[in-house]
Amino acid sequence: MDINEDMIKEEVSSFVTSLQKLLPKKKEFIVIEKQKPKLIRLSDVHAEAKSVFPTCFTGAKLVVLREMLDKVKLVQQYNYGRTKEPYKCFNQLIHKEMEPKHADEGLVVDSSGSATATYTEVLDGAYQMRLTSKIKDLVSSETEMVIEREHEKSVGSISCCVKDVDPNTLRFVTQWTYKVVPDFSVGTELNFRPLSLPAVPDLSLSARYEKASFTLSTTVTRTGFQACLYKQFTPDLRIATIVNERTQGPTTIGVALHKKYYNGSELKIFVDSLHCGGFTFQKDVLFHEGINEVRVLRIIGSTLIDKQKRVRFGFGLNLDF
Repeated sequence: MDINEDMIKEEVSSFVTSLQKLLPKKKEFIVIEKQKPKLIRLSDVHAEAKSVFPTCFTGAKLVVLREMLDKVKLVQQYNYGRTKEPYKCFNQLIHKEMEPKHADEGLVVDSSGSATATYTEVLDGAYQMRLTSKIKDLVSSETEMVIEREHEKSVGSISCCVKDVDPNTLRFVTQWTYKVVPDFSVGTELNFRPLSLPAVPDLSLSARYEKASFTLSTTVTRTGFQACLYKQFTPDLRIATIVNERTQGPTTIGVALHKKYYNGSELKIFVDSLHCGGFTFQKDVLFHEGINEVRVLRIIGSTLIDKQKRVRFGFGLNLDF
């Protein structure tokens, strides 16, 4: 059989097309301008400022999220080298800070063998109960129950968590925020382990002042103090500053910038007073298939400069089917 240039081009084109079919389809999002929520949960008191800071990683990773059934998701993550965060320029002083507050009901299974099940139910009045159970392996598990209620000017919640079915890990957390005036809110958290020694509760106090383009928030605990300033200059440019003061350790100041580009790319950069810095850059690569179908591949690059002045790199791919 004769092999000519046209045959080679046809085979290569067929191979590329088959690869594109393995990529996830781009999901169509209907953007609806929502009014800014009147109330803020305590675990979101610093959300705007801390979301500006990049999540730097090292090594290489591939993350695949696939919806198998209506309420079942499979998360596959493959790592090469160190992919865990080797450095973070701010602390999390509040329980469940920077974590999703309203996880969808259902079951999430990852490639490491962990399974997380979430169940929510609306009780009498404005109460909402959320039960989350995570099983990591045969001997490791975590169960948490949260009861939350919203009032006209306040949001309160009580959570109970236990790990590995060990009574000594039993922990109760109460969170409460109150909107004093439309622009100013205060909140408090009480974290208590009744069976641990010494059984001393941890109390934190928070305050938040917000306007349309900037937010100033603070949290005070017995382990330290934190102040966050968030400023949005334009719809595609925002900056944040975080000041950490700990009872054990130096006071640190971190500054971050988040820039969005017209082609869908995003750049996040941070530096701090400990001479650390880094950035992440992500871009969605679109593959057009036919007239209406578009498949997307998210590429993420990361660079981190640590306290020893070492420069390390990371590369990741995210697929969401």
